[in-house]
Amino acid sequence: MLQIPIATDTRLRTQHLALEDITGEVAQEVLEDRVREGKWTALENAAHLVAFQPVFKARLQKVLNEDDPVFPAYFGDTDPLFLSYCKLSNAELLSIYRKERTELIRLVDNIDAEDLSRTGKHMKYGVFNIPGWLEMFLLHEAHHLFTIIQLIHTPGK
Repeated sequence: MLQIPIATDTRLRTQHLALEDITGEVAQEVLEDRVREGKWTALENAAHLVAFQPVFKARLQKVLNEDDPVFPAYFGDTDPLFLSYCKLSNAELLSIYRKERTELIRLVDNIDAEDLSRTGKHMKYGVFNIPGWLEMFLLHEAHHLFTIIQLIHTPGK
């Protein structure tokens, strides 16, 4: 029977904690500094992670409740929640992030084993079962965490 791999499950429960490790002691002004013209700041990348988490949770719920749903690409720049989160302090974002992750973990913990094989299609990346969706979510999150580190530590700041 299909299972969520231990590495995926562990990262789901812990990877988000890295955002506070990375940004918790960084001045708000540094997080808001637009290091790369036309690209998100470190704070905007963090806001994206926080805003995307409930989007992902809703997608998982749709996979559980519908047969083979199809999901378009997500664009934060047009998401009102993302835009509102960009105005928050890092401390506020971290608080929301932890709360939302707890809710996502609760959802995943209550998925019946036979439902793990349910699938949904991402219009750009293809069809995934639930463990695949979780893996894609975590890799996306890790990419933004790495981007935040890069932005905070860009030479010349």
